[in-house]
Amino acid sequence: MVKKSLTVELVIPSYNRLNILKNTLKQVRLLYPDLKICLGLQGERPDPDFQAQLENDPNLRTEILPTPSTTVTLNHCISSSKSDIIVCLDDDAIPCFGWLDAQKEAFEKEPGLAYTSGREVRSTKGRTAFSEWFRIMTEWVFGLFIGRDKKLHGRIIGWINWTGLILANFDQPGTCKINSPRECNMGIRRELFTKLGGFNQAFRGNAWGFGADFGLRMAREGKYGQYLGSAIVIHHEVSKGGSREKEKSQWFRDFVHNNKLLINTLGPQAWIGSIPRLIKKRFFS
Repeated sequence: MVKKSLTVELVIPSYNRLNILKNTLKQVRLLYPDLKICLGLQGERPDPDFQAQLENDPNLRTEILPTPSTTVTLNHCISSSKSDIIVCLDDDAIPCFGWLDAQKEAFEKEPGLAYTSGREVRSTKGRTAFSEWFRIMTEWVFGLFIGRDKKLHGRIIGWINWTGLILANFDQPGTCKINSPRECNMGIRRELFTKLGGFNQAFRGNAWGFGADFGLRMAREGKYGQYLGSAIVIHHEVSKGGSREKEKSQWFRDFVHNNKLLINTLGPQAWIGSIPRLIKKRFFS
């Protein structure tokens, strides 16, 4: 009996960054000309030339959302898809050769795999020597209580602990178990996603933490994700447009609100891990 190949659709949400989206779409099509794609558009509408380009692509559909919301847009696009696997990509993240193949292969090898999170190479944001040293020391302490299957080269990948501290390092080669995916480069098994109820639509504005919230709710069902170091994107993290359009004070209020949602999922002790994030965003971002 021939094993059925999984079907895949790419979902790209975008808010008022159509020029950025055009470039990302162009790069994706160079690598994967026949890939099914769903664009979740909020805010700005395509001009006639871009609209004609979209309509001439037989493997592309466009969903127009009246109210800006990352999680509402993703939930709508994913629930309206007929594909087995959904891969979510930020509109300013450019995939590299072999990216989609790595995502699909992971789901085919593990029928019970709920989600994946690929490697992110950040083109604009680096870390200072002190910041990296502090991260390594923090990971070493918390790593004493975390299994080896959640680490790569001694670094903890995509894991949130009971204190609400999120340890990321999505720039490592290799693969490991995760409970907190990076949303900019994420694969989802649609059936399991639907059973869980999708992403929490109460996340607003910058929608910070909605991936970690999803991972925690999946973990409660005994489902974990897999980090894929071979599914690489170059994340440009464009400084204008998208959730960054709001003034800084409103952006921070949304950030605090979203932290509260994550804490509600994890428990009141998660305020411990949120304090360094709130201080950093309030005074150093």
